[in-house]
Amino acid sequence: MKCADVYTLLFEPGEVTEIRAFGLSGKSKAWEGFARGAGIVYGYFDNPEDFGRCAEALDKAAAPGIYFTINPVTPVLLARAANRLKAAGMKTATTSDKDILCLRWLYIDLDPRRPSGISSSKEELKAAIKLRNKIFKYFRGEFEYEGGVPAVSGNGTHLLIRLPDLALTNREDPSEDPNVIKIRDCLRGLAEKFDTDQVDVDKKTFNASRICKVYGTTARKGDHTPTRPHRKSFLEPKYMEPALKGLEGG
Repeated sequence: MKCADVYTLLFEPGEVTEIRAFGLSGKSKAWEGFARGAGIVYGYFDNPEDFGRCAEALDKAAAPGIYFTINPVTPVLLARAANRLKAAGMKTATTSDKDILCLRWLYIDLDPRRPSGISSSKEELKAAIKLRNKIFKYFRGEFEYEGGVPAVSGNGTHLLIRLPDLALTNREDPSEDPNVIKIRDCLRGLAEKFDTDQVDVDKKTFNASRICKVYGTTARKGDHTPTRPHRKSFLEPKYMEPALKGLEGG
């Protein structure tokens, strides 16, 4: 898959999203300025071509993590860095909850339990895939929901459930917005029902400006080793089982 596919699938033409990468340093042809400190590089995008081009440039620069705002942001923020990348300074503003146009996705992030700062093993990733598939079947059976976007984040799995575009009515304190609270409570309920000894449902992915891995880029936690390799994230072409292919026997 191409990174441009992420924009095409999750956004309407002309909508704006932010790409944000971490852990970069110095100068690069991929971005303007000098990355220092936390090594944040960012940009705002309103079309799939530039979105994909810049995400792939960050991946070639070996960014440890490349993310995007999963909900569309107010279009005026495009003027911060229009379809290009810049290194963030000490006081650079990135997208806040108040900048989000609407809540579009229930973002279910399933992460294998392991020490921090390292990639998942094959067995840990398989456990996350199997739990994600179980939750997907739950939505299809319990709610007769036929949509949803399953993905592998590199170290874990995601399931994106499409919501009707929900308005943010409490922009003074988005964390107390009624629709944000509904999403928060849903994630807590899923965690209570589905958490295992091996894999957790992330209960913190409810905030409006939540960032998500740009699928098609590489997850780089710790060193790349034979048992805990760096892996490409990807959107699955057809629901559940394809993600298991290639993990068997090696």
